[in-house]
Amino acid sequence: MQGNNWSSRFLKIHQGSVMGISFHPKDRYIFCSGASDGKVNIYSAKKCQFLQSYPVRTAGLARNINAVRFTCEGNKILVTNTARRLVVIDVERGDQELCYDNCAFNGRDRAALAADPVSPNMVVCSYVNGKGLTLFDLRMPIPLDFLYDVHDGTIHDIIFLQESWPWGHGERSMVTVGSDGLCKVSTLDGRRLHVIEGEQPLNSVAATPEVYNSSRDDGFTSLLTLGGSTVASYAPDTGLRETLTENKSAAILKLRYSTHGSILYTVCECGVLRRYRRWPDRHVYLNDALHHKSDIEDFDISPYDEYLVTASKDRTIGVVHLGGPNHGTSEYSELT
Repeated sequence: MQGNNWSSRFLKIHQGSVMGISFHPKDRYIFCSGASDGKVNIYSAKKCQFLQSYPVRTAGLARNINAVRFTCEGNKILVTNTARRLVVIDVERGDQELCYDNCAFNGRDRAALAADPVSPNMVVCSYVNGKGLTLFDLRMPIPLDFLYDVHDGTIHDIIFLQESWPWGHGERSMVTVGSDGLCKVSTLDGRRLHVIEGEQPLNSVAATPEVYNSSRDDGFTSLLTLGGSTVASYAPDTGLRETLTENKSAAILKLRYSTHGSILYTVCECGVLRRYRRWPDRHVYLNDALHHKSDIEDFDISPYDEYLVTASKDRTIGVVHLGGPNHGTSEYSELT
């Protein structure tokens, strides 16, 4: 049983637009956010409580943060800002362990940043001009590699693919989407494996979380889902197969599947979080789960699907209690 009797709340701690948000990969309640006030904040989703703040400064000045992520081990927070820097923060001490200069996109919109879910040291972000990629090995004091002009437009999202997907043949691969309307699958050394033409500027991409086509016997095909002016799903075997238009004229800014892959969440420019049920041949709209006063730039889901958190330009963070964990039990009590 869950002792919490609320479904959603808002936190207003930042003094600027909240541009990035990320859950800790191992602690199911801890998450962080980054905003244009130059601060990274730590929270507890269970208590809906602010815990700690880490300022990220360049030459003594706070710079706009445009993306945050935890590494896969959860002991470091990755931050990119408009000073073209990637900063690595130690979670326990709050110290800036590493700082890479002139390597990250300096736009004021949300930047593309991804941490490898398998390797704790591999990180990818969009390059200074937004069209290329910068690769990092956090054991090195300088960037590992630069991939120039991967897209003809600004790259808006990056994800790592499981090795079971057909294009990598056992290699680590990543998916990028950009304002040029293309979704590209590439290896870490820059070799292009596959291209999907989205026919619209793309802002986000999400892959269904299961091992590739492991649920085919139940009728479920593994998908890459693309977010732009609409939501479109792509199956490697059949191509683009459906389009969702509940967002109307508001562009989709971010989308993601729950950890078991049965629910798709999307957020858009009008500040609405929507839920869709995934069926073998389609996605079915369920409801609007949350409303912000301005654009939702980013969101994340806790490791066991208990909480969803949103980052908005209205300077608030939304915390949605989705229900009990997707395995085992959870109990909340107070001892007096």
